[in-house]
Amino acid sequence: MEKITTIFNRNWEGNHKATSEILKQIPPEATATEKLDGTNVRVTIRNHSVVRLEKRRNPSPIEKAKGIKEPWYIDADEYSPQDKWIYDVLNNTNLTAIEDGEWGGEAVGTNIQGNPLNLSTNRIVFFSLGQCPIFENVPTNYEGLKEWLPKQISKYGEGKIEGIVWWLNGEPIGKIKLKDF
Repeated sequence: MEKITTIFNRNWEGNHKATSEILKQIPPEATATEKLDGTNVRVTIRNHSVVRLEKRRNPSPIEKAKGIKEPWYIDADEYSPQDKWIYDVLNNTNLTAIEDGEWGGEAVGTNIQGNPLNLSTNRIVFFSLGQCPIFENVPTNYEGLKEWLPKQISKYGEGKIEGIVWWLNGEPIGKIKLKDF
């Protein structure tokens, strides 16, 4: 799994906030979706049954020093207390219409990341199936986004959005978070 590129460079020697230097140009035909604040998971379905639940693992500082930069998925353990809520998310998600395959999504809800969207239950939103809310007319320039992002309310829950992810041909091509400004 590759990290999604932030569309602006950051001030790495100072406050880590976005600068106006563009790293990724967003084409006009890209679709802007809400970046949900949760935990990244992947579900594998075979014969309409879940056969695997994985969670994202970021490299440790030691692994980063060795040149490992990209995160990957590891199996969630249904008997581990730290994975309890990830399994609750899975059990609260309707999977009946999802075809066999590996599907990436965001685990969100009452017990995930402090529930910033004030949701009433835990569930998975499958971004790989296009389930994230779409935003129209999103600016892609620095000044426009700096003004636009703080005014946006989530279309999935209550409160502010975490950010925007742009998609093109079924692949994420860039992102920006409110906290980047």
